[in-house]
Amino acid sequence: MTIGRPANADVDFSDPHQPHYRGRRPHSSRGTRHLLITLLGDYWFARDELLPSAALVDLLAEFGSQENATRQAMRRLTQHGALTQRREGRTTSYGIPADIVASQRLRPARALTFGADFADWDQHWTVVSYSIPETERDVRRLLRNGLRTMAFGDLQDGMWITPHDRREEAVELLDDLGVEAGHVMRATWSLRDGDRAAIADAFDLTALGEAYEAFVTEYGALLAQASEPVPPAEALRLRTKLTNDWLAFRLTDPELPVAMLPSDWSRPRARAVFLDLYESLGPAAAAHVRHVIAHHDETLSHIVSYQVAPRSAEQVTPEMTRAVTADRRREIS
Repeated sequence: MTIGRPANADVDFSDPHQPHYRGRRPHSSRGTRHLLITLLGDYWFARDELLPSAALVDLLAEFGSQENATRQAMRRLTQHGALTQRREGRTTSYGIPADIVASQRLRPARALTFGADFADWDQHWTVVSYSIPETERDVRRLLRNGLRTMAFGDLQDGMWITPHDRREEAVELLDDLGVEAGHVMRATWSLRDGDRAAIADAFDLTALGEAYEAFVTEYGALLAQASEPVPPAEALRLRTKLTNDWLAFRLTDPELPVAMLPSDWSRPRARAVFLDLYESLGPAAAAHVRHVIAHHDETLSHIVSYQVAPRSAEQVTPEMTRAVTADRRREIS
């Protein structure tokens, strides 16, 4: 496959989960840290060995990250306990601490499981209702933003809903903001005419569906060319961009039960495109990571591997199941 322009032309890879069709944001050190953890999670997962800092600098340079920014990101991740560091002479090496390997692996696991049907719904909705006086507009804004972050939908003034059980998180949010006239409940819903349209409006499913269609259009075209070889460096950039754009949907998709979605919902097609392209690019992308690392340590380069998408229920590991649960509760950033 030959792409007519660099794979990183449309998106700042340093910005976590920012899809290019929603506009670019300024380069951020937090984004560089996120990119580093993402690459380690995809190609260096569950490894005790440490990688030379120079190899990581070269790896992130593939995405336009400057050496100073990458080294600063490594230092900050080490300070926060997200990386472990070792110095031997003039060589500094970094890796994933053993005590956070499991949580680190949840991120790529969630990329592979996100978008699967929400089939185990208990037919209940979490409902948050509140009344906040006009004099406390800032509190109202913070509450709405917090509920939106937890993927609640704005059903009507002062009432937000989600099919997921987020009672504990909602109560904590109300308490933190000091909202006295606020209530959280888990309830069934006897749907009337027009209620499905109201649910679609609450979660802005029209705009979300259009975003999925744009994803299918862009990456479906690339998938159609997948029989042609992809240069390894391009495969790495494209696979990372693909994952970045796919995971962006985690921030806007409420993951409603199938019964609450339009019959022509495009997420299943988008997910199929993601999984197929993600898998087809894996070998070439990993080959380029090996190539970059081999310039600094030939032995370590042979350890590089890549995540593989599950193709059946039997291939969904307990770790992936935990990732789904944790992410639906917004425990994975």
